[in-house]
Amino acid sequence: RIKYNDGLDQWRLTPEELIRKFKEKGADGVFAFQTRNPTHAGHAHLMKDGRKQLLEKGYRNPVLWLSPLGGWTKSDDVPLDIRVKQHQAVLDEGMLDKAWTVLAIWPSPMVYSGPTEVQWHAKSRRVAGADYFIVGRDPAGLSYSDEYAQAHNQKKGDDVYEPDHGRYVLQVSPGMGKLGLLASGAVHYDKTDGEMKPKPAGITKDEFNNRFLKISGSKMRQMGRMMVDVCDSIEAI
Repeated sequence: RIKYNDGLDQWRLTPEELIRKFKEKGADGVFAFQTRNPTHAGHAHLMKDGRKQLLEKGYRNPVLWLSPLGGWTKSDDVPLDIRVKQHQAVLDEGMLDKAWTVLAIWPSPMVYSGPTEVQWHAKSRRVAGADYFIVGRDPAGLSYSDEYAQAHNQKKGDDVYEPDHGRYVLQVSPGMGKLGLLASGAVHYDKTDGEMKPKPAGITKDEFNNRFLKISGSKMRQMGRMMVDVCDSIEAI
């Protein structure tokens, strides 16, 4: 076993240890969520909705593997120690349920190669017991640099990869075996409680605009940097 003695070794579990953890929690299915960012409300919705989908499939106790990347990431990404401690705080505060969640670092780097890389993120976790993989928008993606965007007539902040391509590639990728995919539909930020939710049935356009924001994960990370908990409008941040 490799130890880094950086205060994070308790979250570095081998595949065998992970499988034992899942069994200890009585899992009859394991679904993994790969992340290189702190957990925000959009992530929490994906994870809770993933469990809901598996319960509806007939699983009795699907267990979430919250699986932050532990290898190299870009210098402007949030450092691993801060991310892991934030994930643990999310569990301690009950945003995710400890009873059905295992937080464990996966020692992979992030190389930002979009639909190609997401195949590695999904398939590699099978060795540690994952039965399902949550795939969100633009997995393993990044935006064009300012210099590239200017030189190639791209808009600043445009995605290098088409946001849905990662999910589409996984659906047809060879070698997936029995690994299933979990995805969620469009969700919006509810200003009344700070959670992400689908558009309620029967709500009027005015009611929706007064209560909900269409907000991206990047914007939620900006809110975190500014220590904004709940906002009234996108323009406010």
